[in-house]
Parts: sequence; structure tokens; C-alpha cells
Amino acid sequence: MPLEMSHAQTRRELFAEVKALIQGKGLRIQALDLERPWGGFFAIDETQASEFTRRFFPELAADALREHGRISPKILMVEPGKKLSWQYHHRRSELWKAISGPVGVVTSPNDQQG
Repeated sequence: MPLEMSHAQTRRELFAEVKALIQGKGLRIQALDLERPWGGFFAIDETQASEFTRRFFPELAADALREHGRISPKILMVEPGKKLSWQYHHRRSELWKAISGPVGVVTSPNDQQG
């Protein structure tokens, strides 16, 4: 699903295109937020977690992921030059995969931003 926003394309147009791609894969969008300062996200129906995993993380077994708790699938869209806020989740793990564009990730072994 590699997508890049052209100069003439608005944020809403790109989100509409991604929404259509998600729905075209048979996934149901449970919630969406297009108004984050960094872009936005689509939350996929949790009952489709196995299908989501199969499509976006085919190298992983959904059952193995479930051993760590529930799966809350999301597709995040981050605008070029923007960044997510520092995240700290107690008793929660996340699995990320860049689908398109260059991505930088900063991690920390504790809850302090480095």
C-alpha cells in the first residue's frame, strides 16, 4: 500500500484513498481520527485482528501475538516532517511496520525520552 501525498493532494484526499484501500481488503474501520497534528489513524475492528495480522504481518502468527494480550490493529499515517509524541505504555507492547516512505524510530530502555 505504498502511498505518497502529491503537492496537489490534500490530507483528506489521501485519507480517503487509504480508507478505500483498507475497505477494499475487506477490513472494517472501527474508528478514525484525521485531525492529529502529525496526521491521523484508522482503528480496525478488533474482531478482524487475525485478518489484519495476516495481511500486514504475514511473517507473524496472530495466535502468538495474542499471547501478549489483545490485538488493537491500527494504521497510522504520519505526514512528512512530522513526528508522533513520545509514547510510554505500561504493560502494553506495540508492533510497528513502515509501509511507505522513510521512517525514523527512537526507542528508550526506560520511560525517559532520550
